[in-house]
Amino acid sequence: MTLEVWREGLFQLCWHQYGGSGLAFSLSDALELPTSDRDWLLERIGQQRSREAKELEKAAKGR
Repeated sequence: MTLEVWREGLFQLCWHQYGGSGLAFSLSDALELPTSDRDWLLERIGQQRSREAKELEKAAKGR
């Protein structure tokens, strides 16, 4: 894993959109996660964001 990929993973775990959904780990909590848990959470975040984007697109078309 490159440093850039690692940093991006930490960012995704800690980022919480204003008024939006998402995880909001503190940096110290994210750093303490076992690698397997971190990897699972990052995969799951991607899945959830895709679902939410599809729902937003669907709602926009229904107007």
